[in-house]
Amino acid sequence: MKFIGVPVRVRESNNPFFTPKGQLPVMRDGRKVLTNFEEVVEHLKSLHYSTDVHLNTMRTAEASAFTQYLQDKLYPAYQFAWWVDEKNYSELTRPIYAKALRIPFNFYYPSKYQKAAKDMIDALYGEHTDLREIEKTIYSEAEKCLKTLSDRLGESEYFFGNRPSSFDATVFAYLAPLVKAPFPNATLSNYLKGIANLSRFVARINQKNFRHVTDEYNRQNAKKHSTGTQSEREAANFPNQTRNKILAAIFAALAMTGYAIANGMFQDLKDFEHSGDYNEMFENEEDDN
Repeated sequence: MKFIGVPVRVRESNNPFFTPKGQLPVMRDGRKVLTNFEEVVEHLKSLHYSTDVHLNTMRTAEASAFTQYLQDKLYPAYQFAWWVDEKNYSELTRPIYAKALRIPFNFYYPSKYQKAAKDMIDALYGEHTDLREIEKTIYSEAEKCLKTLSDRLGESEYFFGNRPSSFDATVFAYLAPLVKAPFPNATLSNYLKGIANLSRFVARINQKNFRHVTDEYNRQNAKKHSTGTQSEREAANFPNQTRNKILAAIFAALAMTGYAIANGMFQDLKDFEHSGDYNEMFENEEDDN
C-alpha cells in the first residue's frame, strides 16, 4: 500500500479475538474483510491499484516462483527463530506479546502461535527429530535462500527493476523483522546482516516508506535512555518486575475466562460478530468515509 499510495487508515489493535482467524493485521474495505497478503493484493487489483503493472509475463512467473521458494525455505526458519527456539521465545517473543496483548489473551495467543509453529516444524522434519539437528538443517536451507535472493537482487534497487513490486513487499516482510529484532539467539539474523545488499534493501524501504516509524522509535528510545522514568523501567522489565502486582488480577481474569468458555459466552460473542447488530456498529463510520 505504501509503494503505490493506497489511501488507508491504520488502527492499532491489541485484541485479535474478534478477527476471523485470531490474527492481526486485518484489512477492512466497507464490508469486505481481508486476512492475508494474497487477498489484499487481489482486492487492490480489483480497485485498479497494483504494484505489478510493470512486470511482463516472464517476470510475473519468476516472482511467483521466488515467492514459493521463500515460503518453502525461509518461512520455516522465520517461524523457528520466533517461536520454536526456546531462548528467543522465552526472552523476546513471549514477553513482547505478553506486553502488547490484553489480559487474558496475552496468555493464550503466544502459546497458540507457538504450538502452530511447532506443529509445522514437526510436520516438515518429524515429531521426534532432535531439535538441534532441525535447527542446523532449517537455518542451512534459509541461508541458501538468502544467498539466492542476494544474487537475484545484485546492485539493483528492487528485484525487478527500479520500481517496487508485490514481491519486494513480501521480501521486506520477511527480512525487516529479522534485521530489527534483538534475538538472543541471532544465528539467522546475523547471517542476514552480513549480506550487504539485502541489508541495504531493508534500510532503503524503511527510509522511503516508514521513515516516520523509524524516527518515532528512535525518539522514544532516546527519551527512555535519557529520562529513565519509573514507568518506562517497569515496561522494559515486563513481565518480571510487575508480576507480583498483577498476579491477583491475572488469576481473576483467567478464572472469569474459564467460566466464560465453560458457559459458551465466547461463542455468543463470535455469533454476535457475524450478526446484523455487529455490522451496524460500523454504519456511522462508513457514512463518514
